[in-house]
Amino acid sequence: MARPNKSGLEYFPLDVDVDEEVELLEAKHGIQGFGILIKLFQQIYKSGYFIVVDEDRILLFSKKINVDINSINDVINDCLKWKLFA
Repeated sequence: MARPNKSGLEYFPLDVDVDEEVELLEAKHGIQGFGILIKLFQQIYKSGYFIVVDEDRILLFSKKINVDINSINDVINDCLKWKLFA
């Protein structure tokens, strides 16, 4: 019997030596910024290689990880600025 197709990934690699952009994110937002980034990667890779981000999704994400929505928006904006999702 053929194996069923899966959406998303079961894991993603995390290098022990992070890129300078990740270091910038952590320098600006502290360990909380790094944690938000990893949680975002989990959300993204769970369903494939991208997600559509809207106000409702951010609100639910904020509740799920117990972080203020403004902090999440700031981290996402900096991730986009430093091309961490490219």
